[in-house]
Amino acid sequence: MTFDTQAFFSSALSTARVIVFTVIPYFLLAELLMYFELMPIIAQVFEPFTSLLNLPPEAALALASGVFLNLYAAIAFAAPLGLSVYDWTVLGLFLGVLHAIPIESAIMKKLGIDWLHSVGFRLIMAFVVLTPLLIIPTELLFNNPDKVSNALYQPTLVVADNFTDFILQKSYEATLLTVEIIILVSLVIFVVTIIKGLKILKKFDHHLSTVMALVTGLLIGITYGAGVLLKEARYMSKKQVIAVCYFLMVAHAIIEDTLLFVFFGADMFLLIGIRLFFAVIVFFLISAYYKTGDAEYKDKVL
Repeated sequence: MTFDTQAFFSSALSTARVIVFTVIPYFLLAELLMYFELMPIIAQVFEPFTSLLNLPPEAALALASGVFLNLYAAIAFAAPLGLSVYDWTVLGLFLGVLHAIPIESAIMKKLGIDWLHSVGFRLIMAFVVLTPLLIIPTELLFNNPDKVSNALYQPTLVVADNFTDFILQKSYEATLLTVEIIILVSLVIFVVTIIKGLKILKKFDHHLSTVMALVTGLLIGITYGAGVLLKEARYMSKKQVIAVCYFLMVAHAIIEDTLLFVFFGADMFLLIGIRLFFAVIVFFLISAYYKTGDAEYKDKVL
């Protein structure tokens, strides 16, 4: 096994920079909206959408920022809301499938899936993966679904004497949250760097490109794993590329994305299990569809 120290620090530092410039400003914006009592007005506009997900209206900005920006922005908006274990799990499932749409759809486009198909599919699957949470009684899935708790992070309810004290307090909270997320993500990057350095992975030939693309996307994600995905796609058939892409649009970055929400109390096993379950179904349905198509084509030729 070899550990690429330079790659680790480069990835960790670039990711930390994104986290700093995303979490702190959006966290403070969410707090300011609540301080000036503007959050209820915004939430009222998005209430029909959040009600579909069984989330409080205040989570609308977290959803929107997660879909169009990234998960760090979603976390920043959601962190001050005091969401329950159930809410964090729903948010984690939905945004686990449907996030960073502009960037990841562009990558899918390079892999042969156009914007309309990739965005439409991910939007549909974002609701599909929530089906178990919406139809199964929460008492059967959670020990305490309404619990507002987290061992690592708790939104404070300190009432500041003036606006200056409020800004200082919330800036401290935003900085603390940012540092905690950076540590968490850096640990994930460290583990992924170790996995990438395993000799067994370096010995594979391109007959295993489909497996390599799946594993890379599943562990690292579509954005960070774009280089590997695009490289391995050259050695895969169109059918394999499409099957891999649709699998990854449901389940990718399974470590980092999951831990970000588990950090706030979401159920880890539900986040991983449900996404993997539907991703595997999608993969085999697409594979079966292409096999059926090939069989029909051969019958017509014969």
